[in-house]
Amino acid sequence: MDILFVILYLGVLLFNGIFQGQKIRSLKEFSVSTRKYGLFVLFASLSASFIGGGFSVGNAAEVFKRGIGNIAALFGFSVGQILIGRFIVAKAEFPPGATSPGMIMRKSYGRPGQITTGICSTMLNIGLLGAQIAAIGAMFNVLLHVPFIAGVIIGFAVILVYSTAGGLKAIIVAEVIEFLLLAVGLPVLLIYSVYYAGGVKGVIEKVPEAYFDIFNESGPREHISLFLALMTGEALTPTFIQRLLVGRDRKTIASATVISGIISIPVFIITGFVGLCAYAVNSNLNPELAMPYMVMKALPVGIKGLVISSMLAVVMSSADGCLASASIGIVSDIIEPLSRRKPGQKASLKIVRISNLVIGVMAMLLAIFMKDVFGILVFSYSAWSPVILVSLVAALLGIRAGRKAFAASAAGGAAASIIWTYVAGQPLGIEGATVGFFISLILFLLFKRTEETVHANGQRKGFVTSS
Repeated sequence: MDILFVILYLGVLLFNGIFQGQKIRSLKEFSVSTRKYGLFVLFASLSASFIGGGFSVGNAAEVFKRGIGNIAALFGFSVGQILIGRFIVAKAEFPPGATSPGMIMRKSYGRPGQITTGICSTMLNIGLLGAQIAAIGAMFNVLLHVPFIAGVIIGFAVILVYSTAGGLKAIIVAEVIEFLLLAVGLPVLLIYSVYYAGGVKGVIEKVPEAYFDIFNESGPREHISLFLALMTGEALTPTFIQRLLVGRDRKTIASATVISGIISIPVFIITGFVGLCAYAVNSNLNPELAMPYMVMKALPVGIKGLVISSMLAVVMSSADGCLASASIGIVSDIIEPLSRRKPGQKASLKIVRISNLVIGVMAMLLAIFMKDVFGILVFSYSAWSPVILVSLVAALLGIRAGRKAFAASAAGGAAASIIWTYVAGQPLGIEGATVGFFISLILFLLFKRTEETVHANGQRKGFVTSS
């Protein structure tokens, strides 16, 4: 009976993708460039796309290893989402017809800004997609007794078919279904897990006291660094931007962003405490299997199938969005700007579907060789927040800055992140992405100030310089 739930869920995803794909004839239709989605669909899609393997299975694993400190660190994402919705999205201007972050960046920083954003977007999405595919492999392995690599291939194949066929339309419909599944499945899993572990009292007695200290195995400095890395690392990612570009209006988009941030708080608490329950039941367990283990041990037949489907929904909802975002970004922000002759809509559609396959294979290999879901997640942030985030926020808010400010910010942030992490060895336990972000911010402000001074001096002398 349990396997029937899973087959039904995967069948619905495939049918939806094939059905939506029959209506798609161009890249524009593939990327859903029209603004038509309301509040519920938008916040459900946003929530499902973010609550992936790293924030569910990965969170349970990290809490299993060292306690509730990881839950507190993940609140950095929640705070970031709420602040972005309140102070950035609510005031942002989105260029008409834009389908990617690079198209937003081109308006402020020209073609170099668009291409750089496209490259970083692709790198980020491959990392995020790899994390989700690794989680899918673990799910199939533990929940359905399928070997890890076979699970990766099966999960990837389903995602590839419906996302390649149906584009962002199919993905948004899938994400609404997946959000409804996880909204039911995650609380049910926690309730049964606590009961199976001997109740709240039993969990407290069996888990080390240090696990309830948020600074266990890390000091305040390291914890704050991870909090900031999570707050900025997922901020305004390509997947997120594409959801904003299909919202009905700015007020709806801002409200959906804030709600998704609020919803993430109980999700992190639930998935983290499932990890504590797993520790209370079996402290010798492989941490990466903490959540799947509780699904298999704590749930009765029937309910188990529903929760297995919701667990697959959690990771597949992030994977499909990353895959589509990466392929759309490659065509819109790399291939088209570099092409002497812009490909037509039908040709672009073929390219974007081929890109889906190539990116999926790359992410699948990353998942097979690097199985630490949360580690992949944090690693992938270094391709985005230290390089693009500061300039993207400025572009959305209409803050004028030249190409020199963008170039200095991107290059300096990337260099600082790489040097801090791989040369210096991440001293003081501070994340390289956090250091890179602040260096990027400082350089952007310095070069923007310099450009304003040069511009003002030029005006006083009777001419205007350009950056």
